[in-house]
Amino acid sequence: MTLSANLFSDALSWKRIALGLLVVALGWLFAMYQRNKQAVDSYLRTKRFYFFNAFWVSKGAMMTMRLKPLRGTLWQQIDGTVLEIGPGFGEYLSLVPTNDKTGLRNVSRYIAMEPNMFMHSRLAENAENAGFSVQYDKHTCPEAKTFNDQHRRSELPTLTIVNGTLDDHKDIPKAIIENGPYDCIVSSMVLCSVINIDSNLKAIYSLLKPGGKFIFIEHVQHTDDTDNTLVDCKPGDINLNRWRTIQTAMTPMWSLAFGYCRLDRPTGKLMEAMPGWSKIEYKTLRQTVNPMAKMTPLIYGVAIKNN
Repeated sequence: MTLSANLFSDALSWKRIALGLLVVALGWLFAMYQRNKQAVDSYLRTKRFYFFNAFWVSKGAMMTMRLKPLRGTLWQQIDGTVLEIGPGFGEYLSLVPTNDKTGLRNVSRYIAMEPNMFMHSRLAENAENAGFSVQYDKHTCPEAKTFNDQHRRSELPTLTIVNGTLDDHKDIPKAIIENGPYDCIVSSMVLCSVINIDSNLKAIYSLLKPGGKFIFIEHVQHTDDTDNTLVDCKPGDINLNRWRTIQTAMTPMWSLAFGYCRLDRPTGKLMEAMPGWSKIEYKTLRQTVNPMAKMTPLIYGVAIKNN
């Protein structure tokens, strides 16, 4: 009995030592993170952008096809001075309306704010193919000088690529402020991924001209069957409780894997709660063709700022 008790006591002592060492190691790691927080966060953010770009290269076509019918109608409302938030590869720049007389895109200038630097080269290529003269913002894009020198402005409407976000009003890029206010602001599957949704919505509103349009397509948290914005679905088509639970449970891992994207963000309801819009019109589309569609219902429409 004495031998067994000693062995048990020794094992317990080693467990306590191991636990103590683990606590010390975790404390040291946390202290090192705090000391180098900015560098570590920047590194992790870059890695997330890299992997999201790789994901979009391989799987983006599926989402492109899903959204094409919705964008086709909404994008016809784009005109004047335009800010697009998170254009990605710019696959739909070819949908921007053209002027009947000139044949050029019916915009005076187009600012494409894309924080994922790995997407910039393909964005520039698609913009040029869509009939834009492309420039990089010299304050936020390291490749600006080389690219801009090689691609001089022409008579085509200019699309300027800016690296930045609207997450913090103090950090909004200078080019976004100076080119505003805007006739149109566009976002497509972007507000799900922003870090601060309230800051983004407030910035969008403030950057619009009076009477300006916010054109959006976003995936959102499931609403219930009393939602009067629902189209092409019937009560009971989908088990809402189950899929809302799945959205909530999947969001932490989903956000980590897919560039901060959240499945449980009620973007439409947040917009409706904001003061200052003269009109918000949108529809909610639930699709049941596959689990991905069930997990990502879409809202699409236009919000108009008060005059």
